[in-house]
Amino acid sequence: MDIHGLAYGGRGVGRVDNFVVFVPYTAPGDRVRARVTKAKSSFAEAELEEVLTPAPGRAEPPCSHFGTCGGCSWQHLPIEEQRRWKEQIVRDALRGVKGLDPETVIADPLVPSPSTFHYRNKMEFTFGREFGQGPLKLGFHTPGNWRSVLNIERCWLMPDVLNPLLDAARAEGERQGLTAWNPSRHEGNLRQLVLRWSDHEQRVLVALLTAEPKGVDFDAFRTALTDACPAVKGFVWGLNSGKSDVARAEEVMGSWGEDLLEERLGDLKFQISLASFFQTNTRGAVELYTVAKKYLALTGRERLLDAYCGTGTIGQFCADQCDHIYGIELIKEAIWDARENARRNGLSNCTFMAGDMAMTLPKLLGSVPGPLDRVVVDPPRAGMAKKALAQLARLHAPVLVYVSCNPTTMARDFEQLIEEGYRIERLCPVDMFPQTYHIECVARCVRDVG
Repeated sequence: MDIHGLAYGGRGVGRVDNFVVFVPYTAPGDRVRARVTKAKSSFAEAELEEVLTPAPGRAEPPCSHFGTCGGCSWQHLPIEEQRRWKEQIVRDALRGVKGLDPETVIADPLVPSPSTFHYRNKMEFTFGREFGQGPLKLGFHTPGNWRSVLNIERCWLMPDVLNPLLDAARAEGERQGLTAWNPSRHEGNLRQLVLRWSDHEQRVLVALLTAEPKGVDFDAFRTALTDACPAVKGFVWGLNSGKSDVARAEEVMGSWGEDLLEERLGDLKFQISLASFFQTNTRGAVELYTVAKKYLALTGRERLLDAYCGTGTIGQFCADQCDHIYGIELIKEAIWDARENARRNGLSNCTFMAGDMAMTLPKLLGSVPGPLDRVVVDPPRAGMAKKALAQLARLHAPVLVYVSCNPTTMARDFEQLIEEGYRIERLCPVDMFPQTYHIECVARCVRDVG
């Protein structure tokens, strides 16, 4: 069949007798042979078997893991085509929103990422072995098979200076005779290697997570990793005995060096730990927040609510043009980081509160000297809960800026915002994740006051 488009999720779209078939790793203009793996009443999913005739301009993926890793499923598309299709995916998502014309609302062109490779500042790699035997692997879970780990020799998304850490960790694990965690049997030792990079410092924090302390020589691991990568600023060894695959340290068994990095967004300084939330594309985050700040149209007199503020990066980025910033976040550790970062940046007009939005916002409103003039919200991929979005909409702020990493849930939330009296005035896509189908959007939502 011929591939004529791309869908959210990154797969190519083809038709056989007017029946839609989704095929990964294909490009519009390809003629391909594919094997159907799942069929439903209105569409089918297929695996790519062969590109019979490639699309004109199809790119050669630089990564040797392309097609098996699943992480960068658009490397075969030239970057200009990636951006064009991301804009199209946003338009397609908005077409179902009643009373909204995508061609009018997407008023600003897509903002590209400053880097198309090597832009990720945090990576989590998993240890494994094939059937518990063979050489030690370190990489990512194979798509669709959480029991299997794909060994990664070089990842093109993280800074290249970090790639030697993968070989060093594998080699040291083998030298110490350590087993890899088996997620089916819940046994083994080596679990994850976590890397957190600072663009500003050009340094990295490293965490090795194991299921138990037995047999681990921390000093030997530290020597192996720091010899392989002189950019290592700090190294921590933690225990992770949980059954889930979440990379978290329940107990610190050893540490070396420092446990914090400093990152910059414009002129602002941010203190970041291995566990802190921070946008994974640092220079892209500056572009994203610049659009959000522009859409807020601040004059220096506004009181801004940074809803679900995390470590307070968006609010602090806007603080120089606000009367006051109020941030609310459920995770108290993130609020501690937000407060410390505001102190480090000399921002006295920021208040950050920890707690559930439904309970904390009424308390905040009781102490604010007047209405909130602006709201900015950056929800998770699943979008906003209906009650929470209604609560924010009923503040009747004249401008609400919605930052989204999922066009589908964004479109759903737009419908509710329109019902609550808002008009989606303009929207700008921001490419934070080149080589993937993911796209961030910033939308300016306005309502008449009075």
